[in-house]
Amino acid sequence: MSRLATRVVVLFALVATFPVALTSIVWLGVSRWGVDDTSEEAELARARLQELDEQRQIAVSRFCRDDLVLDRLLDERSRNVRSELDYDRLFRGSMEAAGLQALWVLDSMSGEVIGTGHGHRVLGNDGAMLTALAREAGDRAFLIALGDQEHQKLLVRSCTIERGGSRVTVIGGHRLSRLRSLDPKQMLVVGEAGSRDAVVADLTDAEGVRQGAIVWRPKLDRRAPPLVLWIGSVAVLALGLALLFGGYLNRWLRSSMDELTEAATRIGRGDFDTTLRDDQRGAFPATATAFNQMTRDLRNAREQLRQTERVAAWQEIAKSLAHELKNPLSPIRLSIETLRKAHERSHEDFDALFDESTRTILHEVDRLRSIVDEFSRFARLPPPRRMKTDLREVARQAASLHAEGEVRVRATLPESSVEAQVDADQITQVLHNLLQNARDAAAAAHPNGGGAVVLGLEEKRGTVYLRVEDNGAGIPSDETQSIFEPYYTRKQGGTGLGLAITHRIVTEHGGRIEVRSKPGHTVFTVVLPKHER
Repeated sequence: MSRLATRVVVLFALVATFPVALTSIVWLGVSRWGVDDTSEEAELARARLQELDEQRQIAVSRFCRDDLVLDRLLDERSRNVRSELDYDRLFRGSMEAAGLQALWVLDSMSGEVIGTGHGHRVLGNDGAMLTALAREAGDRAFLIALGDQEHQKLLVRSCTIERGGSRVTVIGGHRLSRLRSLDPKQMLVVGEAGSRDAVVADLTDAEGVRQGAIVWRPKLDRRAPPLVLWIGSVAVLALGLALLFGGYLNRWLRSSMDELTEAATRIGRGDFDTTLRDDQRGAFPATATAFNQMTRDLRNAREQLRQTERVAAWQEIAKSLAHELKNPLSPIRLSIETLRKAHERSHEDFDALFDESTRTILHEVDRLRSIVDEFSRFARLPPPRRMKTDLREVARQAASLHAEGEVRVRATLPESSVEAQVDADQITQVLHNLLQNARDAAAAAHPNGGGAVVLGLEEKRGTVYLRVEDNGAGIPSDETQSIFEPYYTRKQGGTGLGLAITHRIVTEHGGRIEVRSKPGHTVFTVVLPKHER
């Protein structure tokens, strides 16, 4: 669910439930107005807890005063006689007879646990800690917490008896779960009592610090069950209607938003013929109208931009072509004027001048033909005819064509074939242009030999990399992109269309061409996908 839809649904839920919630709050306030928290039930609970505390106090005091088992224990310890009695079993009987749930008999001096009535496994036997707590509390009731669970928390009392040089401490009491056995759902043990809870007993530790309370919490639905049921039913019905209406609104908004998103995505992909329904059935008719107007404006702007780009491109090409054609025409005109003057004056070296001038004219005419052929090839370059081609074989043949001359081409090719969907003739032309430029650059930088050109082929994860490296003078960093523009050349007599044609072929194959150059090392990398995109 979208963020907008979530907010709409939540808003309707709040609007629908607010009156019911307000009614419930008012009713609860009115129903509780003037109610005494110290109700009859709370008073009964308080009285019962008081009875248990008195029972606990009497039972512990009786242990220290006239318990026969404890007397026998003190007598044996004063005479330092080893006892053969099972005091744990005997103390268990005394504890149950007194109505207690926990009983410790401890050596007051060493903190040794002499015996228990409840068993060590249940509540532990840290005698030193218990002795210290009993000494701190004196004859006050106090809370012992031997763990986080409720059955490990007890309200106890203690007493101390000394006879014949032996001194023992008796601690006995009840678990908190026993203290609230009147009604466990309404009598609770809490850290802090609420404003509507009736405190029936405080829980203090051995130092007298309050650690919590036992409270009586009345049931809220005890006063008027039909009204509470009615309010609950209305709340559920209102919430259901709000969710139903919110869900319908969510679907309506989401369909309109999805349509708008899909249309915007198509516009982003260049489909400016996309339109939206701008009638009143949609969620945003004004937005749809504005969107359709925007697409019409974008279509018109794109056509105007294309026309402007076409005119600007052909103007630039015409300017460059005129400049390139003008260069050969100047020596042709000069040669013809020289011949005419020599002929008029019957120059004695006319034959030599005629031979030199005509040779110059033919050379420049060849240059004109080359420029026109390159321009024609650039302007009428056919789309690639893709078919499965072994690029390893294409690279090997291209390297063999440039194997002779001042600068030889060294090929580093993989042992196995590298197949891709390309136009073999056009890729061959790309390699020929790059290899010829690399050889010219290496020869110019090393006129006395030492030029080197390397042709490499590599395949990685469905992509083919053709690399042509040379050790020429390098290309300035600010010219690495300009070299692919038509009629841009750095060679004397170059047409400036070779790299432009190369760039166009690679681009139409769905690839790219990268250039990295520094003084003494230049790398052209042709990146081609193996399969047609």
